[in-house]
Parts: sequence; structure tokens; C-alpha cells
Amino acid sequence: MTIKEVYEQTNSDYEDAMERLGSEKLISKYLLKFMELTDFNDMIKAISNKDWDDGFKTSHNLKGIALNMSFTELARSGSELCDTMRHGAPKSDISELVNKVSADYQAIMEVLKKFKDEM
Repeated sequence: MTIKEVYEQTNSDYEDAMERLGSEKLISKYLLKFMELTDFNDMIKAISNKDWDDGFKTSHNLKGIALNMSFTELARSGSELCDTMRHGAPKSDISELVNKVSADYQAIMEVLKKFKDEM
């Protein structure tokens, strides 16, 4: 699987990633590092514990990484979730937002596992 295929299969922006990071070698390095990050699991744990400060921080980190990696769908859903926790406890149920971030994250991880296995 090529890096471009990773981006296509995750509805992400390959061209933006190339412009931002400059080479497929560097993108590949960061794709593999993305798999090691704990931000997603930390975010889920914080939200489950209703720790809104930590939930905000970890969702903000995940959103930023997604933006830097040009993971379009995850950046969009992560941004929406992050914004709901920006000022503490959300005013409404966020389970739908959490589910969307989870689905976007899991879709990326599935493709990245295939990418890594084929290296």
C-alpha cells in the first residue's frame, strides 16, 4: 500500500500532507508514530470519567495531530468534539460526537495497520 492510498482510503488530504511535510519518507515516519500515540485512548478515558479539562486537552491534541497529518475527517470531528469541551462540561450529550471521532480514528488505524504490515 502506498502512502497516497493510505490518504485516499481514509478520506484524507495527501496533497496537503505532502505540502506540509515535504516527503513521503517523513509522512511514513509520522504515520507509524501516529499508531503509537495514546491521545485517543486518553481522551476516551477522560470523557468516560467526566474529566472535562483532560478531555479537552487530549481532544485538542488529537485534533492538532490530525490537522498536521492532514487527516481531514478526524480533524473535522475532533475539532467539533474539542469545541464542545472547551469551557468545561458540555451543555448537551456528546456521545454522538465521541462516536464520530472514534469511527474516524478507528478507520485510520485500520488502514495504518495494513500499511505497516505491507512495509
